[in-house]
Amino acid sequence: MLAIAEHFDHDGSIDPIEALSRRQLEVLELLAKGLTNDELAGILKISPTTVRTHITAILARLDLTNRTEAATAYVAWKAGARPSTSLRRRPAIAVLPPVAFAEDPRTRAVATAIGHDISALFSRRCWFPVIAQSATAHGPAATFLLESTLRGSSRWRLSVCINAAATGHCLWTACHDIAEDPLFAGQDAVCEAVVAAAYPVLIAHTEAGLRRVSDRRELQTWELALEGMRLYGTRVADANTAARSCFRAALEREPDLVLAHYGLGLTCHADLLHQWRPREDALGDLRVSAERCVALAPHSAEGHYLFGCYFLTLGDAGPATRSLEAAIRHDPSFTAATLLLSQTLKSPGAPRL
Repeated sequence: MLAIAEHFDHDGSIDPIEALSRRQLEVLELLAKGLTNDELAGILKISPTTVRTHITAILARLDLTNRTEAATAYVAWKAGARPSTSLRRRPAIAVLPPVAFAEDPRTRAVATAIGHDISALFSRRCWFPVIAQSATAHGPAATFLLESTLRGSSRWRLSVCINAAATGHCLWTACHDIAEDPLFAGQDAVCEAVVAAAYPVLIAHTEAGLRRVSDRRELQTWELALEGMRLYGTRVADANTAARSCFRAALEREPDLVLAHYGLGLTCHADLLHQWRPREDALGDLRVSAERCVALAPHSAEGHYLFGCYFLTLGDAGPATRSLEAAIRHDPSFTAATLLLSQTLKSPGAPRL
């Protein structure tokens, strides 16, 4: 009884690891030893697909986001700590189904389509996990809730707000009018405008909630990446160096975190613009960051934008233009890519359209 009691939280609830099945505990134990899915499959005599299914279920049950966090939780649990409930979750946004204030089937269909489009646009950013649309599925995992209403019949008004899940406080709100359009151009433009305006709000509120600690090793992976973005945004040499350290520390923990690769590329571009680091070193690192972003998230804009920065630094306006155009195709609300493309097209060596 004493051993079991050690794994209860202070509020009397049992640690989620205790609720895992025997097979899930076996998978988690081997995962914590650093074994790959194929190695796990060989030891447990199951297929790699089954291993992935178990790992997905374990992460969902423990409310964690990656293997590193799961391994950390297991090791701490074995030591008698309270890991899985003490780990800070990566901030996620739940895009709830829009409420259509009309009995018209077309209005309801448009509301559903808008909800899916906004979810897809948020997901393509790869910065905040997006929880599948459901009025009840977000549970305690969501940090932010995006709620919306649609009024009208052939001309609609979309009202959108982002609320803090924990407190219910409204963090941001906006209204957009949508005219009936058979080509969906108006609907697409509104969805892109919503995401473009909401993202800085989410970043700002997440950064405001970051713990300020003297030792950044105490920060979780997602916190490290956002701390890096905050430092990069100051546009100061020392802060840019500190930002690069944050991104690299985050990537040591989670090598596939796109935000950290993207942030690292941004610091390299800043080094090139301000001559804060040797050109060849920064240029090589910028290319590596761009390649990793494209490899990990080929349908997102970040890697293409970094390639645009890379080719512009080399003075290759043609490849830079194509890269920036690709970034804008993937994310039409990517303001930085649009501005950089405009500057590129005005340069003497720009390709003719």
